[in-house]
Amino acid sequence: MLPKVLIGHSSKSYFSLADAHRWADVVAGELQNRYADRPHPGDGTFLCVPYPLLPLMIDKLGPSGMALGTQDLSQFGPGAYTGEVSAELLSEIGSRLTMLGHPERVNLLGETEEVIGIKAGQAAGHGITPILVAGEPDPSHDPREVMQAQFDVRLKDVPLDAEVMIAYEPTWAIGAPEPAPPAHVVKVVATIREMLADRPNLRLVYGGSAQKGTFKAIVDHAREVGSTEGIPDGVFLGRFGLDPHAFLDVVDEVRTALA
Repeated sequence: MLPKVLIGHSSKSYFSLADAHRWADVVAGELQNRYADRPHPGDGTFLCVPYPLLPLMIDKLGPSGMALGTQDLSQFGPGAYTGEVSAELLSEIGSRLTMLGHPERVNLLGETEEVIGIKAGQAAGHGITPILVAGEPDPSHDPREVMQAQFDVRLKDVPLDAEVMIAYEPTWAIGAPEPAPPAHVVKVVATIREMLADRPNLRLVYGGSAQKGTFKAIVDHAREVGSTEGIPDGVFLGRFGLDPHAFLDVVDEVRTALA
């Protein structure tokens, strides 16, 4: 089962092999130093990397309890699908998570909702938790309407009792200087919980230019307005997590806020 508190990072395609070694060494060492009282100091943290880096990260960070995964997987099973990486193979290697539906892949590679849904079914069917990146294209769109259409297709082949993580990342906040405002995030997170209330193993994190201070601001606002259902289970960092020390600071922040 996924922990109740989650702090993740997607390295996108930024890491070289040397970068990956450095990031993993710093994070593994500092998790042990900062949380020496925990048998698994990385429990509740997760990392999604390009396929070739997965074995390295499992070797270096798996012992801490960090969950390791990839940024995509194939819609196909094993077979004559040149260049594809199947859910079966990733599961055998040790992948526990996979990102699906990120706007960068939708916009740059033309991935459709139907393909994302097939991939989610492949992941869930092989013990890999799909991380579905969902959100509205711009602030003028109704998040409920947009995401209902996304969930209807993306979750069609995912059993109700399967583990699912939703990364709420409004497209207009991805790559922006600042994340979405806390009031907006709290409202939408509560809406998503209502929409997917029939999924007992749901986890919900906020992404979209998340950085140090983002999660605390969301939690503070939620508590101020009395919306506990608007508090995400954690945060998902993109470029702001490339600095391992920044990632670790956010681990501290989220764990403290939800203590």
